[in-house]
Amino acid sequence: MSVPIVGQKIIHLESVESTNPYLLNEFKNGRVSSGTVLHADIQTKGRGQRMKEWHSEPFANLMLSIAADLNLWKIQNIISLNHIVAVSIQEFLKGYVNDVKVKWPNDIMVNDKKMVGILIENQLSSSQRRSVIGIGVNINQQEFNAPRATSLSLETGKFFKIQELIFELIAVLNKNLNDFQQKGEAYYFQLFNENLWKLNETHPFIIDDKTIEGQIVSSDLEGQLQVSLNGEIVDISNGQVKY
Repeated sequence: MSVPIVGQKIIHLESVESTNPYLLNEFKNGRVSSGTVLHADIQTKGRGQRMKEWHSEPFANLMLSIAADLNLWKIQNIISLNHIVAVSIQEFLKGYVNDVKVKWPNDIMVNDKKMVGILIENQLSSSQRRSVIGIGVNINQQEFNAPRATSLSLETGKFFKIQELIFELIAVLNKNLNDFQQKGEAYYFQLFNENLWKLNETHPFIIDDKTIEGQIVSSDLEGQLQVSLNGEIVDISNGQVKY
């Protein structure tokens, strides 16, 4: 049975600019403890990777942030947190849809369309290692400005109660955080890599405004993506490539 690491306290806000900075500030100032979940119905200034905006229809999607004390959670390598979260969300979605893959570094794809964005932000010092895990899952939204986006409702033809899904996702996260203590970093690193979107498939990559075809080989424990381009394995950092 999983020990409850996440979700012993859940804060609900109808509206917030963005869940991550709000919870990060509360966590930094000691007003919330590790494992606290903040859920919002509306984000007026949602953020994704590299300060991109994350647009979400009000009351339609699952938008939450989780406070994480990495020392308390016994996670040494920060990249392992990304692996645990991505694998957990994939496991959660597989209860409803089949073709679920992890798009390096922080998206979840369903049937080759983006359903989930993950944004992990860290506050690190010699004594404290805090993170806030931001998760946005498209649930009931029917229309998107982005051409390659989808929702759980669009993929299944069903309407979902978001509050129920939050508890389901928390349960899966707790299971994997507990399993991490027994199975370790290498196990979740392997799971993450086995489920990479476009793994070993020929696919166009845009690097320095040039398009070149290649194949994803793996990611590494430094958080880079290893891609085979013209027979050479190239290490790519977040922000260097679009695909």
